[in-house]
Amino acid sequence: MEKTNKLNWKLFAAVIILIISFILFLIAINLNSILIIQKQEIPVVVKISDYNAWNISKNETTLNLGSVKKGNSAGPRYIEVKNPRDFPTIIEISVKGDIAPLLVFDKVIYLKANEDKEIPISTKFIEDEELGTYSGVITITFKKDPS
Repeated sequence: MEKTNKLNWKLFAAVIILIISFILFLIAINLNSILIIQKQEIPVVVKISDYNAWNISKNETTLNLGSVKKGNSAGPRYIEVKNPRDFPTIIEISVKGDIAPLLVFDKVIYLKANEDKEIPISTKFIEDEELGTYSGVITITFKKDPS
């Protein structure tokens, strides 16, 4: 009987530890999304052609890097980011689409409280890519700085 009680107690303790571990795991997974303040997506496009040409239109909805001749690069173009909050933020930048391997930018930027910055976005030197239009979406994620 005494062995059965010890076995039951050990089983009970193991189940409690398992439940607590699972809850902590779920909290750790969701912590990243808890810190997200805002997300913004910006379409981006560049054309690889036989000539260089700047896009001078004021299309505010798309970041157009213009036309780039092989052996050259485009940019920089700037994205203005603002932190109107009274605490520091971290900005994480990612790109999806066939343009992603062509772009050069800082992936993480730190902003102090009430700070504004211009983030340069340019292309690498275009060498082996085929002529054509490359596009994608830049995602800018604003997160609360946990420190």
